[in-house]
Amino acid sequence: MNTSVIHHQRSLLVQTHPSNMTVVSNDPSWWPLISYNLFYSYWIVAAGVVVVYDWVLTLGQEIELIWRQRWSLMTVLYLITRYIGIPFSVYVVEANKLVRC
Repeated sequence: MNTSVIHHQRSLLVQTHPSNMTVVSNDPSWWPLISYNLFYSYWIVAAGVVVVYDWVLTLGQEIELIWRQRWSLMTVLYLITRYIGIPFSVYVVEANKLVRC
């Protein structure tokens, strides 16, 4: 493994192979950004858990009241409204990953 140690402004940076892009820093100026990223990651996981929990709780009612009934415009609108958030959330999370890199 190609590892180099670089001293930069009283901080220790450890860089691995350039294709890996791993950087470890003890520079306190990075701590707010690291805290924000950690909080954001936990927030995304918590929001996902709440959505899955809600879906599991209401799945029986949804099957009975929506899927087993005759389809209508309201049925289609309900399903679009209920399930469009999943791909949109995945898109937003992935777009934010690209922006933060």
